[in-house]
Parts: sequence; C-alpha cells; structure tokens
Amino acid sequence: MILIIMLAVSMTLFTPIPNNIKLIIRITLIVIFFITWRFLYKKDLTTVKDLAFTLLILNLAFLIVSFFPSGFWKLQMESSNGFALSKLSDSLIISLVIILSFMFGGYNLKSIYLTKGRLIPGISIGIIFFIVFGYLAINNPQFKMEADFLKENYQWILIFVFANGFMEELIFRGIFLKKLNQIMKPVWSIILTSICFAAPHLTVNYADDIFFFFGIVLVLGMITGFAMHYTRSIIAPMLIHAGADLMIILPVFASYGITN
Repeated sequence: MILIIMLAVSMTLFTPIPNNIKLIIRITLIVIFFITWRFLYKKDLTTVKDLAFTLLILNLAFLIVSFFPSGFWKLQMESSNGFALSKLSDSLIISLVIILSFMFGGYNLKSIYLTKGRLIPGISIGIIFFIVFGYLAINNPQFKMEADFLKENYQWILIFVFANGFMEELIFRGIFLKKLNQIMKPVWSIILTSICFAAPHLTVNYADDIFFFFGIVLVLGMITGFAMHYTRSIIAPMLIHAGADLMIILPVFASYGITN
C-alpha cells in the first residue's frame, strides 16, 4: 500500500499533465494527506503519521512552486542561463518549503539528512562518482562536446545539475528514508524510493530506449540511496546525482540548441 501511494504521488510530480489538472490533483492530495496526518496524530501512530506528514509537505511544495514558472521570472528557456536559472528557482522554492515545513513541524534537519554525517567518506564518494560521470559525459561518443561549448556554458550546466541533484535527492530520499525505516528494513526503503524515483522517468522524451533508461535510473536511485544511508547525509547522493545528470544535460544543452 505504501508503494502504491508513493508511486501514485511521484508520478504526478514530473509527468506531463496539464497544469489545471495538476493543480486539482495537488490540492486534492494535500487535503487527503492533511486529514490523514491529523487523524494519525490524534491516534499517536508515530511511524505512519510521519509518512503522512512527509507526503503532505511534498505536495504542498509542488503546489507552491507551480505559481512561480519560468515566465514569472521572465526567463528565456532557449538560453543557457534561463534554462539553468529556471531549474535553480524550482529547486530553491521546493527545498525551502520542505525544509521550513519540517522545522516548523518539530523535526530536526538530521531527520531529512541535512547534516554533515560521515563527512569525509561522503565527500570522497560523491566526488569520485561526480568525476567518473563527468568524464563519461564529456567523452560520450554520441554527443561530442566542443571545448568552446563547455567553456561558454559550464557554469550554467553546473548550476543546473547541482540544483536538480539536491532537490531530487531531498524529495525522493532525504525526506522519506528515515520515515520508511521505521516501518521496514533500510534495504526495502531504498528499493521502494528507487522505484518511485525511476517511475516518472518512463515519461521523458530524451531517452531512445525508455525501459533501459528506467533501469539505469533505478540503479542510480539505489546507489544514491545506499550512499545516503551509509554516510547519513545528502552530500554524497547530491554529488552522485549531479554527476549522473551531466550525462543527460550535456546532450540536452547541445541537441536542443541551448545557447548563451
């Protein structure tokens, strides 16, 4: 039941649904999870109460960010800076709503992995993965990157991947893993969140073999999930995720004609 609920919610986050329908879905889910949270709170069912609160805040964050599209900031999505700043805007708004909501809800930042944790292993693991993924992205034989292209766009590419890496690790793993660990073993928490992370990628339009891509994202989700569980921090997963995003975003910048 938990998998079905989380999967249903995750599919509404990034899938291409008309905005008016998304608005109705978001408000409906907020009402449902608020009522569920209050009911469980009164019954003092801590484990499932925390999960209901998490789903409530996640939907609230995506409702609020929907009022701040790229057009609100007058960003040009055909430009490299507009493309990156739009992602940065979404990441900042969603992350800020989630963090403040958990703080006001009486949760500490460690509960959502916003802590240094095992700092040295976390930074080391994250940097190694980031360098390896970055090397593979730059040397991708299907999308050769020219030096001038990278020189002109590297700052916007890095802003995009780090903003997206932090946001997605926070919403798919950071706010869920410890809540799920109260209900199931950590390995199942990681697998469950990985499935929910991979599922929305079935609707992307930048992968030729969508099911192969789903498998790759599923594995990435498990790698970042285990990294978060082991290091007890979002640092390593964010760096790993950002590095993996380089392999997607570099071709996107090139093939969609993103320019300065």
